[in-house]
Amino acid sequence: MEPRFSFGRNWINYAKNSADENAIKTAQESLLRFFSPEQLKGKVFVDAGCGSGLFSLAALRLGAAKALSFDLDEKSLEASRYVRGKFAGELAAKWDIFQGDVLDPAFVSSDKARGDIVYSWGVLHHTGNMHLALKNALELVNPGGLFAVALYNRTPATPFWFKAKRFYNYHPLARPFMELGWGALACAVYMGRRKTLSLRRERGMNVFYDAIDWIGGYPYEYASVEEVKAYMEKLGAQLDKTVTALPALPEEGASFLARHRAAHTGCNEFLFRKNRLVPE
Repeated sequence: MEPRFSFGRNWINYAKNSADENAIKTAQESLLRFFSPEQLKGKVFVDAGCGSGLFSLAALRLGAAKALSFDLDEKSLEASRYVRGKFAGELAAKWDIFQGDVLDPAFVSSDKARGDIVYSWGVLHHTGNMHLALKNALELVNPGGLFAVALYNRTPATPFWFKAKRFYNYHPLARPFMELGWGALACAVYMGRRKTLSLRRERGMNVFYDAIDWIGGYPYEYASVEEVKAYMEKLGAQLDKTVTALPALPEEGASFLARHRAAHTGCNEFLFRKNRLVPE
């Protein structure tokens, strides 16, 4: 069996050491890049691969009627429950957190995680079967509802990162050295470019934890903007907007480091609307 990186370990650390009101505010701002306040208000928000649960809380604070958060990793569920207990207050009554596998047909057909909006940021490319995960996640969306998803971009560098992530997961003794080296480099580059001592990134994530997620994130799949759009249209979803579209190729004559920079292989962000009549 292929090894699987446990994102929950990082989410526990993040929830207990970095989650705060500023992070929640950043998460709300991130959601508003996908949705208008009117689209969120009164809706059932499904957080597929909830991680820390921060975006479930953000959706509730923005007016969602209910949040359904599921993850395969028990430690991620623990992190989400911690965030709910510390920050949700009265909104906790509207927030359900439970274990679920988007690749499990029984779970998908149970309607336990069905809603008006399904949000899955940076998750489905780590399931080991991205295409099936996309299909199943779309099935959780009510007809006419919205599906927000972020998936790794396909570039010439992606085979290199696939090997690096696979090496990390197959060689436990090397992990601390890779985490320290890559994490320190990511922090130094981030602070140098931003001219800041703060390590908070967009969407509220801490740079060091994000770096570990990147180097360890395996299974690892990817697709170009065009590939994702074509596949989702076959499933019965129309592209509402592309929130982020990264370049598929580096600039002509780019150096090796430029070709292999992690930024190009980051996430493309999409908002799809599920057709009311799904094609057979």
